[in-house]
Amino acid sequence: MEKLSYDVLIKRRSIRNFKKDPVPEELLEKLFEICRWAPTARNSQSYYFIVIKNREIIKFLSEIREPAKPIGNAPMAVAICSDPQKSKRYIQDGCIAAYHFMLAAFCLGLGTCWIADMDRNEVKEKLGIPYEHYVATVTPLGFPEYIPSPPPRKEAKEFYKVIE
Repeated sequence: MEKLSYDVLIKRRSIRNFKKDPVPEELLEKLFEICRWAPTARNSQSYYFIVIKNREIIKFLSEIREPAKPIGNAPMAVAICSDPQKSKRYIQDGCIAAYHFMLAAFCLGLGTCWIADMDRNEVKEKLGIPYEHYVATVTPLGFPEYIPSPPPRKEAKEFYKVIE
């Protein structure tokens, strides 16, 4: 079921437990059709995605960094990367593309979880990513086993200040 309101921003959750059902190819195609519209510096479109279905590689990725167990719990993972030769702001481009991906996945009924600290040489080697490229995240992807309750949040006024 597609969600088309600000609820997407409020209700998206990090998913750490997934159903074993594979993500259908047509749903993946729809996801990447949405993702190609992620903003980038000067429209460089420096980001790209690597879809990982190989269970051995998923196991490697889930074990390389603790706690990255959500990757091992999912039927697949996606590395979201960017190319520094295409943009001076490739790190920002990659991170924006990753967040765009996560929101798009949620809109399509899929779950993701930001896994930090995956910009590592051993990850790049395993996935065939050039060493100079940036890995914003490797996120698990699949249908959520359940949607967790929202964690406690600070009040909005605690996040900003006004300078007049």
